[in-house]
Amino acid sequence: MSKIITYAFFGEDEAQRNFLEKYLNQQYPNTFIEDENERWRFKAGNGKQVDSLLPEALRQRALLGLDVLFVGRDIDTEHKPIIAIRQNHYAGKCKDHPAVLMLPVQCIEYWLWYIKRHSEEPGKNTPLEPQPRSSAKQAVYAGTKVAAKQVEIANDILVHLDVEWLEQRSESFKHFHKQITAFLNEYNKT
Repeated sequence: MSKIITYAFFGEDEAQRNFLEKYLNQQYPNTFIEDENERWRFKAGNGKQVDSLLPEALRQRALLGLDVLFVGRDIDTEHKPIIAIRQNHYAGKCKDHPAVLMLPVQCIEYWLWYIKRHSEEPGKNTPLEPQPRSSAKQAVYAGTKVAAKQVEIANDILVHLDVEWLEQRSESFKHFHKQITAFLNEYNKT
């Protein structure tokens, strides 16, 4: 792949943005670059703001000529029928736009928790999503509430990211990763 793909991130929080950046740099080095000059245009503080401002974020992506918009939104449930409904809902909102949905079950910290546990306890494979959200945040951040420290902790965990392994553990991560693969396949046809 020789062309740089420009993107914007529109999501709930810095943890999602950070995960995305590290994932893209590890999986697709020298391929994606975030348009940081326009970062302010794609800001949401929570899930409700993602929901209400998504049409505007998609419009801004088009106006700016960016190649793709990554949309981060926690699903806030572990129930598979609701997850499927929400995935379809966001896919419908993004239809006809170059967008990739990053929809972790409950919150992004579950993906981080899986990675951390795989690094620390490689043989342990029980599902984590049924655990309360507070357990995921505690397991990952050990009670740290300072955002900068949380990013630092997440970065230490993301060094151990094994995409193939995580795809086997987290359906929501698999959904995300498959969308990027599909996007790249389409993008490379142009």
